[in-house]
Amino acid sequence: MTTTHLLAHRALIAAALAALPVAGCANEVEDEIDFFEPEDDRSNEALQGLYDCTEHSDDGYRQGSRFDISVVTVDGRPTEVDTANAYIAMQDAARRDGVSLRIVSGFRTNSQQQYLYGCYVNCNCNSCNIAARPGHSNHQSGHALDLNTGDSGVSPWLSRNASRFGFSRTVPSEPWHWEWWGDDEDYDGPCGDELSGGGGGGGGGGGGGGGSTPAECAALPAAGGIIDDGDGCFVTGGPTQYLRAVEGSGHDGDLVWTGTTNHAAAVNFAEWHVLVPAGRYVVEAWIDADVATSRQATYAVHHAGKVDRVVVAQTSSGWKNLGPFTFADGGGQRVRVDDNTGEAGSLGRQLAFDALRLTPQECPRLEVVTEGAPLNVRPAANTSRAAIGTLADGAVVDRRSTAAGQSVGGVTDWHQIQTATLVGWVSGAYVTCTP
Repeated sequence: MTTTHLLAHRALIAAALAALPVAGCANEVEDEIDFFEPEDDRSNEALQGLYDCTEHSDDGYRQGSRFDISVVTVDGRPTEVDTANAYIAMQDAARRDGVSLRIVSGFRTNSQQQYLYGCYVNCNCNSCNIAARPGHSNHQSGHALDLNTGDSGVSPWLSRNASRFGFSRTVPSEPWHWEWWGDDEDYDGPCGDELSGGGGGGGGGGGGGGGSTPAECAALPAAGGIIDDGDGCFVTGGPTQYLRAVEGSGHDGDLVWTGTTNHAAAVNFAEWHVLVPAGRYVVEAWIDADVATSRQATYAVHHAGKVDRVVVAQTSSGWKNLGPFTFADGGGQRVRVDDNTGEAGSLGRQLAFDALRLTPQECPRLEVVTEGAPLNVRPAANTSRAAIGTLADGAVVDRRSTAAGQSVGGVTDWHQIQTATLVGWVSGAYVTCTP
């Protein structure tokens, strides 16, 4: 900042202070008002349209009085849960009108406000911007959002439409500052109900994320079946501009793909919601390597109150076995793939979302029959490598798959088994099928 600009900046601060009631200290400003526009460094553009309904508790403040507040994450920014639901509805309406709405600054903790206030009082950081006293900033109430009004079309759209969603400008000199003081009963949003939390969700690209089974999702029969992209049980989430539909490739002639990222949080994702009669099913994902190039796609299988994650290299075509999983009756079960695979966008790798197949598993479990001796568990379907563990006689374990391997006593079947701590192979000569 040049000397001229600094003097002008100081003059503006002085003018603002002159117009405000001051209580006992020349550095104190009108409660609830911060008088500075937060810098929009655009660091959350990739998270625009994404929300995570996982709640955490914090201390909210209104006119110096503390109260409990529940905070979620929207556009990568902390947001009070009811304000978040109203904002998500407003953001979706803006998107349909071709306007890209984004939160620049949301809920602010007391320690963050203390820092900003110290910067103002001591004039040693944050460009000496005026900040309200800790406990008195409107951003600590959870109802205030600073929005990207510097972007094309945002300010006029908000002026015309924000009031429909309970938002209003409460500081006339701050076009970026909007507050929501509506009725939380007006917005049946994605956050704050029994389906929120635990893994996040995303909007903008189809909705339905975070565990809520779409109303149009039809149940599969006991014989299982295929959930393809485009079916009622398949949804995508995140900014739609990063999702590409491809015709002529994939299972049944189409698929969706997006680029991989190494971000801490997902931007885009896909979910296949699973409605099947209770039982154990082998889950497989169809891969078309003509499009897919991710080497570490993670399929998170939410089933019967558990989550298992399976990493798959999408580098060869065909059905990829994710394993057998026990599913319960009812909704809330799904398979989810996020784009933050750990592969940086600069690598140019493509993560494909296509078909999922569920097949009832015959012989879901195996019982060890060794007449008292321990059974070696091998890393492959042969005895050429050292055992990686043992199973006691009479132990019952889950069977993942079966393959031909080394003959043991004339038996060539080997079974891949899984326990809470072990995955490996055992000879079919020493196990028998059990329910």
